[in-house]
Parts: sequence; C-alpha cells; structure tokens
Amino acid sequence: MNVEEKVKEIVAGVSGVDVNEVTLQSAVGDFPQWDSMGQMAIIQQVEEAFDISFEPEEMMEMEDVNDIVKAAEAKL
Repeated sequence: MNVEEKVKEIVAGVSGVDVNEVTLQSAVGDFPQWDSMGQMAIIQQVEEAFDISFEPEEMMEMEDVNDIVKAAEAKL
C-alpha cells in the first residue's frame, strides 16, 4: 500500500465515509467528522502508520489529502 492509499484509508476511517469518496482534493470540512478534532486524529494516525512525526508548523499547512500525502512522503 502506498502513502496516498494509506492516507485516504485513514481519512475515510476518521471521517466515517467510504474510501472511494476520498480524493486528493478532499479537505478539512468536506465530511461532517473531518473537523479540527478529526484533522488531529488523521495526523496522529498518519504519524503512527508511517512512524514519522510532524512539527506544528507542518500540521498547520495540511489542508487537504494531497498536503498530508506530500508531507508524509517528505518524511519517508
């Protein structure tokens, strides 16, 4: 499973939607469960899944799935 697929899976799980509904353009607020608390849960699960950690500044820049994928890939 590549980074994009795993991130989409995490977003879908936290947001309570089917993974097929999640695109690279999906962003905070697109799904009812993906609010600020959902965003933190997504970031935490991405960190755990890839054994990486993000700085607060990096977290603030993550607005959509593509941002999260790029940030994770940069850490790997």
